[in-house]
Amino acid sequence: MKKKKILIVDDDLELSEEMAEMLNNEGYAADHISDVQGGRDLILRDGYDIFLLDFKIKTMTGIDLLKEIRAKHPQAVVFFISGKPGLAALLAKEGLAGEVKDIIEKPFSPRLLLEKIDKC
Repeated sequence: MKKKKILIVDDDLELSEEMAEMLNNEGYAADHISDVQGGRDLILRDGYDIFLLDFKIKTMTGIDLLKEIRAKHPQAVVFFISGKPGLAALLAKEGLAGEVKDIIEKPFSPRLLLEKIDKC
């Protein structure tokens, strides 16, 4: 079975490195970036099955990034990993609630993240 490719986009470098390491150890192919502008080519490159997005990513919001991802990767699974209160309501207001598989609130258990990704 093909390994699912995952891209983690979070400006918390330590957290994104830990998530990528855990996912790689579990058999996924996970990359991470903390700079959206510098990593834009990686974000928009074909091949990622799953995106894990933080809401606030230095120069833009995860919602803006979600719109770009959807334009390029309409079939990709997208999770938000965020501590932003009211994110579900904000996504609904933007008409994007159906574009996100789930919202995982920070802080979260690594096991919870893995369980959700394993179901994809």
